[in-house]
Amino acid sequence: MRAVARISALVVAGLVVFAAHSDAQQVAKRTAKRAAKEATESAAKSAAEDAAKKAVKKAAAPDAIDLNAASPEQLVKLGLDEATAKAVVDARPFSGLDDPKLKAAIPAETLAKLEGKVTVKPAGPTTSDPASAPAAQTPAQTPPPQ
Repeated sequence: MRAVARISALVVAGLVVFAAHSDAQQVAKRTAKRAAKEATESAAKSAAEDAAKKAVKKAAAPDAIDLNAASPEQLVKLGLDEATAKAVVDARPFSGLDDPKLKAAIPAETLAKLEGKVTVKPAGPTTSDPASAPAAQTPAQTPPPQ
């Protein structure tokens, strides 16, 4: 009888240890899931804040200088050296701040420093480009007076 009681006690003790181990695993899983969720939410919030800060930095100020219209003197006042200012003027027109011609004219680190201070507005037709100039009417093309 004592042997049966001892075996029963050992079985009960084993079940208690197994149950405690199982509960600890569940607690650990729940804690890990909660930590992962909080980390994901924190990372998403941080990424959103970073994106908002970058958007504000990249947004052109109302008094931003248009690189398609700025004089070489204005470009020098922005901080460009004279050679870079001349390269910008010679490479016009630009379609945007990501235009390859603009990136070739202004070094990337300099362009990054100018974010928010410069903009690129669409260039109008130039008189040096005959394809974009309006066609001149000849007397044969004008309608007869009525």
